[in-house]
Amino acid sequence: MAKTIIVKELGGPEVMKLVDVDPGQPGTGEVRIRQSAVGVNFADIHYRRGTAPAHSMAKLPIPFTPGLEGVGTIEAVGPGVTQFKIGDRVGYATASLTIGAYTEARLFPADRVFKVPATIGDLDAAALMYRAITVHGIIRQCYRVKAGDTILLHAAAGGVGTILSQWAKHLGATVIGTVSTDAKAEIARRNGCAHAIVMPREDFVKRTIDLTDGKGAHVCFDGVGADVFLRSFGAIRKYGMMVSFGQAAGMMAPLDPVELQHKGHYLTKFSGGTYNEDVDEYQQRAKEVMTAIEQGVFALGKHATYALADVVKAHQDMEYRRSTGSLVLKV
Repeated sequence: MAKTIIVKELGGPEVMKLVDVDPGQPGTGEVRIRQSAVGVNFADIHYRRGTAPAHSMAKLPIPFTPGLEGVGTIEAVGPGVTQFKIGDRVGYATASLTIGAYTEARLFPADRVFKVPATIGDLDAAALMYRAITVHGIIRQCYRVKAGDTILLHAAAGGVGTILSQWAKHLGATVIGTVSTDAKAEIARRNGCAHAIVMPREDFVKRTIDLTDGKGAHVCFDGVGADVFLRSFGAIRKYGMMVSFGQAAGMMAPLDPVELQHKGHYLTKFSGGTYNEDVDEYQQRAKEVMTAIEQGVFALGKHATYALADVVKAHQDMEYRRSTGSLVLKV
């Protein structure tokens, strides 16, 4: 049996219940992973409360187990699996294709698993994989960040924000981050932001224009949505780009494509389900993320950790903005 979090009805953090579940034996092409650490992501909150995009919610079985990434050891392999053996240390992080990580043990498609190098600890891997694979898609494919770029990044002190800031700075970009408090501004600066804008005390559009000598940012990365989405176009330079990758504060208002023509702006929306759907692309992202971790691109060992039984507290801290950086469940 495996201690497992189950959601039988959508709602607040309290709908998550800890129960015993038999993970079963792996079928063809599957492995069973005995997990040691599981990452907590805002996407988990969206699924739990029913605020994920409609196409994602339509695929969600209820009851369900939240969670999109984990690290552990393979304890059983199914027929046809030749690339892994019992005892291999592995991880996964693949968005809605493989939801169900909040558990001690689970079955998992072997082609979505990758080996975790011995140089990377369980907590670090669980804290970084999903976000770093997401960030890879955002800054290496949606918009390929390069030296000399100026980036406007919303929620710069959050889990994705801290990783994106560190990676973008490593690539030679200047990051302007928005945050909600002075304490988070300090965190953002420590994690690679050259400038931190505290909202609503400062007008992030005006401040970004001032910091870029009137030109605006080359790109805006927005995981907040709601009111900042439309306003952010005012902070992007001519021929610049908006990359929406989330909607933590609510879905974005509709945008008339005609509005993009005034400065020749480009707009795209990142989705982990889309960008990681192809197995080869996903495995390549995971490989490059593991390399970046080993190269020291990201700060390690500073994650907020919770027991699996304390998952309600973890969700409350993330949802109500009481947390910074990455949150991990120790299993």
